[in-house]
Amino acid sequence: MNITLFTANVTGVLLLEDLKSEGIFPRVVTYARGFQRTGLACDFERFEKDFIVTYLSSNNYSESADILGDIGLPVCIDFTKDFFEGAEFPVIYAHPSQLPLYRGYSAVTEQFERGVAVSGASFYLRGEKIDGGDVIYKTPLRIGFEDYPDDFLAKYAIACAEFIKALYVKGLDGFTSVQQDDAAAFYLQRKRTRDALIDFNRDSFSLYNHIRAYSHPYFGAYFLSGGQRYVIWRAKPEKWQGDYGDVGTVLNISDDGIEIACGSGTILLTDIEGFKPEDFPFAAGTNILFNEQI
Repeated sequence: MNITLFTANVTGVLLLEDLKSEGIFPRVVTYARGFQRTGLACDFERFEKDFIVTYLSSNNYSESADILGDIGLPVCIDFTKDFFEGAEFPVIYAHPSQLPLYRGYSAVTEQFERGVAVSGASFYLRGEKIDGGDVIYKTPLRIGFEDYPDDFLAKYAIACAEFIKALYVKGLDGFTSVQQDDAAAFYLQRKRTRDALIDFNRDSFSLYNHIRAYSHPYFGAYFLSGGQRYVIWRAKPEKWQGDYGDVGTVLNISDDGIEIACGSGTILLTDIEGFKPEDFPFAAGTNILFNEQI
């Protein structure tokens, strides 16, 4: 079966590594280096020894058809959602959720933010609505309590590789399509940097979910103090509930991290970009929100 894989970004790199380990080598289409203006963009040149890679500088199939030629059955995994708009042939898309839930952009971040424990990988035929086509296969993927987005994307990439392997064996006709329930669907907006701002007035568990939602490979949750931005890559709830002082107060500094008072409970910041615990510029008793002793 002639399959062309359209992929990009971090997910695409993980996927190609998994496919290579499985001995599966579809033709790959991705974006030319520098074309994507996103921190998730990756260099695919290292895969050219094993895969036939075509690079595009267009977000539209009609503008790229001559370059692409015969693509057989296109499978899009972490690729522009409306690239094949108007195409009159089957196109398979993958989405990191149990559709119809979490359609649109930033599905991974949103699910971590909400504390979703069971997500999934869904594969569907392109339809009139973004992420709204008939589902031909989906599988659950658990988000562990200590998982971060890079852990989930590794699981998602494996699920995508397994689907592609099955597609080679069964063909598209070997899958049964199921219409999505639009009544259960909702769409997400693309997350912006401002959405990652940390609000220490929340409870410690909500803050933990917020911090890990924006962690690698995304741009990182952060707080502002004294005109400087402090990016937090990892954390964990230290005390789950209760009043431990004014919100934003540094309670303790140790090798384990920086303990901060929340609206309820405390959060331990274990990975702050550019700082080791001993270098943290706020002493115990200082409120990081107001940069003063409490």
